Amino acid sequence: MKAKALHTSDARTADRAWLLLGGQIESVRRTGEHRYTHGAFVSPLTLNGRRKDVPAKLLSRINQLLKAQAANDPVLLRA
Repeated sequence: MKAKALHTSDARTADRAWLLLGGQIESVRRTGEHRYTHGAFVSPLTLNGRRKDVPAKLLSRINQLLKAQAANDPVLLRA
């Protein structure tokens, strides 16, 4: 099965995909930012939570997880 990359500008769709892939989203208090963490990545992403579009860094990480899931890569899927 071929993995398809996620191309979206909707933040809700990207957040839902991040959670379905095993990531966590937490709100950073009093800053309006969201922190995206996943066991496959060493450093978390801290992004502006007020934006309605999706930053390229988040899409890149989602697509890396989708690609690893399609390839059954045990290194990235150990989370």
